[in-house]
Amino acid sequence: MSISVLVANLPYLLQGAVVTLWLSLVVVVAGTLLGAAVGTLASGAGPALRSLVTAYVFLFRGIPVLVVMFLGFYTFPAFGVRLSAYSAVTISMIVYVGAFVTEAVRGAIAAVPAGQVAAAKSLGMRRMTMLREVVLPQAARLAVAPVLNISLMAIKQTSYASVVGAWELSFAAREVVERTLAPFQIFLGVMLIYFLICYPVSLFAKYCERRISFDH
Repeated sequence: MSISVLVANLPYLLQGAVVTLWLSLVVVVAGTLLGAAVGTLASGAGPALRSLVTAYVFLFRGIPVLVVMFLGFYTFPAFGVRLSAYSAVTISMIVYVGAFVTEAVRGAIAAVPAGQVAAAKSLGMRRMTMLREVVLPQAARLAVAPVLNISLMAIKQTSYASVVGAWELSFAAREVVERTLAPFQIFLGVMLIYFLICYPVSLFAKYCERRISFDH
């Protein structure tokens, strides 16, 4: 078994890895911002809004990401909106990741000791001031590790984008395999590339978990 075929096609695979990195960055950043906003809003909202947020979270947490991508890919054209495969996949994954981050943020806010909130209220803090100065700094520390783990999940799930025709690392790998008939060598290289992308995020998540444990 020779790895020369992998070495010869590595530049092409790395081009796909760059697209995967950009797609992952957009999905993770936008999905985290969406989830943080919705989770924070839901923590102090009325019953109607909380019910909508709960429905959003449970709906998308109960659907495979591949199905969400297909829905995004075919739903927009059904309403007369023409989007590229990249746009459809990106929007679908942002909404999907946002649901997981929403629950992580909501749980982190709920985990802030009630005494901290009561003390802030006793000082006469308004709700927004209390959130900004007391609740969110503590909740952010608790939410960092779960959100980073969700980010790892999202990075790996970008590989499904190739199913709807978005060219990225997995799509590039399939093209090379069809041309070289060397699936083992090519996908071994793809595995290593994904590992190199995800490993720093995994190390950062472990670091954050240790810091949180130490601080507590």
